[in-house]
Amino acid sequence: MFTLLSINKCITKSCYLARKAIRLVFQTAWFATGFFGVSVLSAGQAMALPDSKGTDFWLMFNGNLGTPNATLFITGDIATTGIVEIPGLSFSTPYTVIPGTVTTVTLPNTVSVTRVDTVGDKGVHVTAEDEVTVYGLNQVEFTTDAFLGLPTDILGTEYINQGYKNVNIVNATQFGIVAAQDNTSVTITPTVTTGSRLAGIPYTINMNQGQTYQLRNSLPAPADLSGSIIESNLPIAVFGGHQCANIPQGFFACDHIVEQLPPASTWGQSFVTMPLATRTGGDTFRVLASQDVTTVSIDGVVVATLNRGGIYETILTNPATINTDAPALVSQYSNSSSFDNVTSDPFKVVVPPFEQFLAGYTITTPASGFTANFINVVASNAAVGSITLDGIVIPAADFVPIGSSGFSGAQVPILLGSHTLNAPIPFGVTVYGFASFDSYGYPGGLALADVAELTDLILTPTTATNPVNTEHCVIATATDQDTVPLSGIRVDFDVTGVNPSSGFVFTNTSGNSEFCYIGTNVGMDTIIASVGGFSDTATSEWTSITIVRCDIDSDNDVDRNDIDLIMAARNTPASGFDDPRDSDGNGIINANDSRQCVLQCTHSRCAIQ
Repeated sequence: MFTLLSINKCITKSCYLARKAIRLVFQTAWFATGFFGVSVLSAGQAMALPDSKGTDFWLMFNGNLGTPNATLFITGDIATTGIVEIPGLSFSTPYTVIPGTVTTVTLPNTVSVTRVDTVGDKGVHVTAEDEVTVYGLNQVEFTTDAFLGLPTDILGTEYINQGYKNVNIVNATQFGIVAAQDNTSVTITPTVTTGSRLAGIPYTINMNQGQTYQLRNSLPAPADLSGSIIESNLPIAVFGGHQCANIPQGFFACDHIVEQLPPASTWGQSFVTMPLATRTGGDTFRVLASQDVTTVSIDGVVVATLNRGGIYETILTNPATINTDAPALVSQYSNSSSFDNVTSDPFKVVVPPFEQFLAGYTITTPASGFTANFINVVASNAAVGSITLDGIVIPAADFVPIGSSGFSGAQVPILLGSHTLNAPIPFGVTVYGFASFDSYGYPGGLALADVAELTDLILTPTTATNPVNTEHCVIATATDQDTVPLSGIRVDFDVTGVNPSSGFVFTNTSGNSEFCYIGTNVGMDTIIASVGGFSDTATSEWTSITIVRCDIDSDNDVDRNDIDLIMAARNTPASGFDDPRDSDGNGIINANDSRQCVLQCTHSRCAIQ
């Protein structure tokens, strides 16, 4: 029998099956598909993709260095309405979203969680009639950060905190938790002794829907609550950060940092990074491991081996790739202003793994207060020149190669307000901005499928022979170590050979993603399906075989016998692309096939001779 604790520790460990069952009780199944070139959408596939858009959010505002102006910025692809509520403060206000604009909702400044190691009632509930993207801004003069809100349908039961360490200026490393449901039990294992909570010793708190909890450590450097394990029996939202961090140690000034953390089940292994615009000395990066003996590589060079909850910190000055051999969380930090003496200050942003890139985003800046706003775009070289910002292609000349990774990145200035980015294949986006001794940053969005649970990707059929000018389909199946299907996983397909093609498809509730394309040239193709570091290969041989239609009995003529055989199979599926009864090649044998074959009869009136 699994205990609660053992279930919650399932990151590619032995209890996926039990954990998956628990998640399926509280989360809806999802499925969506789309890819470059050929598009396939079958019945039952119109379910929502697990991503950062949603219709229901539970959020919170961690304590800042002072009383903040707390603001939500809400955007959407379609016009909609919703409500923002703070039940514990008896606050409720409706809002309206108009595509292409930013809806600003100002919250009472008492929403900030100031008490520590105490359960409170300051959860912020955002609901909408249609999917929206929600950003939170926690702003005190000279100490501001923002976060991307994550909807309740993707929340998890296992998190590892990522914030920043104390450096003996403002010592206040912290994290916060919001319960999305009543009767939520949360078990926390802190990395450092914090008040009465001992390092490495789990303790449990009980919460109801909308209740909040914050733990803050004020011990001297290098005290850090990063790496603390947070587990629950029901899905929760977790916000990692620091009340006012100086980054890196030895530099000034401090700034509030916060990000809503993705569940550990959604962490990836492949990351592509770009430096922040205007910064001249580089950015701080942290890699947080989900498993013991996790190897970290930067630009192909091994730099660290970490255990579960371990952190590798470094400064990168150039575009780079970060890879791990087990799921990890990567965060990028803007350094303190004195680090390179430019207009800036610290902020923290989660770096979306390549496995969770999307092909479209609706993002927004804060409505005011920041004069320099940017997006960093990272994409495969194949996407460069096809990514649009508000309908206008970002010039290929704006991108620089990221080593020999096959990816490129761009730092793009943007105006205040809402913006839309689209491309035929997935890419990553980070939004950020600077003011005098102030800054903010958050991911533009990301998919949030359970890619960390993936252990097997199988592509079928492994071989096939097809006549040219017909369609060939392959199915990639994604499962965990207990062969439980994984839905919402983005599978990338790449076809090389005589009929090159590419695309991506999200797995359905059976864990399957089907990719189809038409071969127009004779020869051999190799088809690769991949999810991060997982891949499988198949081949397709294209031939110039001529398909003989209508001569069902193979007696070298078309007569009444053949027509009768077609009519006998009317309204049934063809046996394959070369079924002679399917004269129009549409995959269904019907009366139209018999009419076409009558026109091909060898003798008058289809006589039998």
